[in-house]
Amino acid sequence: MNTMKKIRWIALIRGIVLIGLAFFVFRHPVNALIGVAIYIGISLLFIGITQTVLSILSKSTLENWGWVLAGGLIDILFGFMLLSNPALTAASLPFVVGFWIMVSGVMTFVNAFQNKKEGNANWWLGIIGGALSVVVGYLITNNILVGMFAITSWMGIGFAIAGILNIIIGFKLKSVIS
Repeated sequence: MNTMKKIRWIALIRGIVLIGLAFFVFRHPVNALIGVAIYIGISLLFIGITQTVLSILSKSTLENWGWVLAGGLIDILFGFMLLSNPALTAASLPFVVGFWIMVSGVMTFVNAFQNKKEGNANWWLGIIGGALSVVVGYLITNNILVGMFAITSWMGIGFAIAGILNIIIGFKLKSVIS
């Protein structure tokens, strides 16, 4: 029972922090995007370092250890590049996200025809969803302000939803404990 009380408070605090983070993202979208850029840079550094160490330690057992080493060193290089100028990284993020959305949309569009061959009655939803994804990706990549707004808006909405859900969980746990 004591553990449930701790979990309840953690869920409530996490929910409040996430909602606060959502307000920050909506109030300071450029700073939020720079924060994401820094996070990506730190993540690439960490991944690159662990991959490099793994390749060196597994040299005798890993068949393609040189490729793993090269991938790790490239991740470290990109991590340093992203961290050296987070504002430039933040500015290029809409292009990367928009391109990813367009590629995903094309894949969804093509997959719809495979679904049609397999007899899926809702195959046409893939065509619509894929086409819309391509259009949204195009809009994001060709207007940096739209791209930044889209990315930060979805971040803020995601944080707000996660925060609300955590608060609801915290209150639901109170009724379970009582």
